Amino acid sequence: MRGVSYITDEAGHKMAIVIDLEKLREIKAKDEFFEELEDTLDIILREDEPSANWDKTKSDLLNKD
Repeated sequence: MRGVSYITDEAGHKMAIVIDLEKLREIKAKDEFFEELEDTLDIILREDEPSANWDKTKSDLLNKD
């Protein structure tokens, strides 16, 4: 993507992202870009959380009363 660069470690693994805000202003979908970025950060920050069993969660929601 134009205006986006990555900082990598010695092994070439992406460790950080640098966003050129001047170039981002030129992109018409910048609001969508930030929404996607926030969603991605949420996923990364929650990847170590235990997952819930869907059938149990669904049952709990339906029997909430």
